[in-house]
Amino acid sequence: MDNSSPSSFNSFVIRFRASANSFLSQFEPLTLLLAPFLTLLVARVLQSFLSVILEKGLKATLLGLFMSSIKLVPGVKSYIDAEKQKVVDKLQSGSKSKREHWRMELPTTGLGVGVIEEMKDEKSKDVDWKGKCSGTVYIGGSESEGHFSLINEACSMFAHTNPLHLDVFQSVARFEAEVVAMTADLLGSKEKASGGQVCGNMTSGGTESILLAVKTSRDYMKMKKGITRPEMIIADSAHSAYDKAAQYFNIKLRRVPVNKEFQADVKAIRQHINRNTILIVGSSPGFPHGIIDPIEELGKLAYSYGICLHVDLCLGGFVLPFACKLGYTIPSFDFTIMGVTSISVDVHKYGLAPKGTSVVLYRNHDIRKHQFVAVTEWSGGLYVSPTMAGSRPGGLIAGAWAAMMSLGQEGYLENTRKIMEVSKMIQKGIKEIPELFIIGKPNMTIVAFGSAVLDIFEVNDIISSKGWHLNALQRPNSIHICVTLQHVPVVDAFLQDLREAVQTVKENPGPISGGLAPIYGAAGTMPDRGMVQELLVNYMDGTC
Repeated sequence: MDNSSPSSFNSFVIRFRASANSFLSQFEPLTLLLAPFLTLLVARVLQSFLSVILEKGLKATLLGLFMSSIKLVPGVKSYIDAEKQKVVDKLQSGSKSKREHWRMELPTTGLGVGVIEEMKDEKSKDVDWKGKCSGTVYIGGSESEGHFSLINEACSMFAHTNPLHLDVFQSVARFEAEVVAMTADLLGSKEKASGGQVCGNMTSGGTESILLAVKTSRDYMKMKKGITRPEMIIADSAHSAYDKAAQYFNIKLRRVPVNKEFQADVKAIRQHINRNTILIVGSSPGFPHGIIDPIEELGKLAYSYGICLHVDLCLGGFVLPFACKLGYTIPSFDFTIMGVTSISVDVHKYGLAPKGTSVVLYRNHDIRKHQFVAVTEWSGGLYVSPTMAGSRPGGLIAGAWAAMMSLGQEGYLENTRKIMEVSKMIQKGIKEIPELFIIGKPNMTIVAFGSAVLDIFEVNDIISSKGWHLNALQRPNSIHICVTLQHVPVVDAFLQDLREAVQTVKENPGPISGGLAPIYGAAGTMPDRGMVQELLVNYMDGTC
């Protein structure tokens, strides 16, 4: 029996070889040579196609293929490009003509102190933003006095400093450490639940804080769980900085719709978590609608899966802690929630610091160490840097420290009382306009509103013509105002202008000359999002 088994196998091999050779003999040798390569090529194409479907979805992928095919028709691509350029020109609204007079080279002879007069002249041509802008300028009063004057003096005093040189500018190093510590204190760093190790750094703004938190989470999870194909999950309402981080750091971004309350949908986020997930995100509040996500539930979710949770407090960091003290009912949002691993807070918003100041915080030093970049093999010597920038403006750090120290807890409490009251007044005023409705239930100082009977972007165009600068939103089409101290003295004027704008659109519907309502409306409903992306890129390329 032992001898027959090899014999049977050999017979099978001989028969199979004869059969295979007989079958293949009907094909050309070149065909047999190319077949494996063609098979691999087809498999590769299918794999790429499936990857795109998984990333963008079947509908978006098929639409993209359709649009690409359409553009192959002679004349179609040039027509589409021409139409896109018309939209870009409309968005730029004459900025090209202004650029024609901008300098392209150094003056032969320097202007000396005369340059200050030229700068004042240019500044006088800026839009009148005092009390008229959503967000933008958070400090109240005039530029030449009060808190403005104080931080301007602080920035000027330290304008030449650079915290890269810690041994030289020790004062700035102290200022940064204290700004970080004072900010962390507002967000539960001294509470037992935080672990007592909260730490962080100052950055140039909310976007850099978010970028650093994402990069740090990626590298921390690689060390902790060996994840090499990282993914993060965000709600539709999360800031676009996460998209930027995903592109910069090669992280797959999974986006989930918000729930009926316009909050991050915890159940939907849970369904998207897999072995490659490194990070989920919550906002307190979200930029579009001013609504706080369920951070406690997200914290439990992150903790149970052993992944990171970043909380975006760029807007809320210097309001929510004080709103709680004033008696407002605010959902939990800080390091006292188990599972929160990092938080971003803008000092240059409601912290009333100079523009270009933010803080990124981590639960402990083990996480934060993955933010740093250390270089040991550079001929310039040993190098280590905490944030994205090497050199950083010490004047801005000094300005942030001056802002926080000058205001103190009592100052922030009073400011919060004022802007929260104005926010409630605006919400009440909007509810009294029957053609408008408020998006969700705002928790703070951002009030978003839309209309079921009017084109809200036409309303925005009318109110813009009155000098106001609000933010246009999509999904759903709406606009919002981010209340600052600048709005405290003008809230009644804003509501009056809003009522008049609604009445104007109601009586005379349709776009106004020079208005952007048709473009915003079309962009929000255009199925080919790739084309919208191209429009934005072309606009930016011609603007900066």
